[in-house]
Amino acid sequence: MPAQRARNPMLITAVERAAASTALGCPPWELGPCAECGQLMRRYGRDAAMFCGVCRAVLNDR
Repeated sequence: MPAQRARNPMLITAVERAAASTALGCPPWELGPCAECGQLMRRYGRDAAMFCGVCRAVLNDR
């Protein structure tokens, strides 16, 4: 997935959103930021999660 920009991590282009939705296998409107790190992930819709896989692994190992 494309790396987020430091100036405004919530501002992504349509091309970046399309690439992320293709990589994650979900529609573009289901994308959103991870609640912990802010990485773009499948945040909304059926079977969505609050945390990305990396943050979930870190939180489960605590």
